[in-house]
Amino acid sequence: MSLVLFILSFADKSGESMLTLAAAALHEIGHIIMLLLLGIGIKRIAVTPLGLEIDAKRGYRSFTEEITVSLAGCAVNFITFALLCGRGGAARLLAESSLLLGILNIMPVRCLDGGEALLAGVSLVCLPDKAEKICRAVSFVTLFLLWIPAAYIFLMSGYNYSLF
Repeated sequence: MSLVLFILSFADKSGESMLTLAAAALHEIGHIIMLLLLGIGIKRIAVTPLGLEIDAKRGYRSFTEEITVSLAGCAVNFITFALLCGRGGAARLLAESSLLLGILNIMPVRCLDGGEALLAGVSLVCLPDKAEKICRAVSFVTLFLLWIPAAYIFLMSGYNYSLF
């Protein structure tokens, strides 16, 4: 997603996509800061089409550390929104982008931050195989519930394929 935004930012003369990239950068900085605060450290940071891939120096993290690091990016997005929500112009767009990015990433879908935090939380009380099955089921239900209104909007818009 970040790669697409980066490419689109060159075509965007208004600069709005750069503010969306800034919200994504703040999100990733939240993860990085939390890794450093917990003393885990960072071995490597790589840019991928979906964002940054951050490899920690210490491969093993406790479930509590995993939850904390996973939710740190969303927390930064929500804090950014809270600090900037009453402002206008570019600050307002950054606030809105941060809010939407935080909401998207906190959803309990396995490949998102909320899904990673859910897996770590469930792993606190279940064996890893059972936790993985529970998280897969929650991810499926969440995505299915998101698909229902998307399909409805698609049908009601006269089959507007740009929605997909």
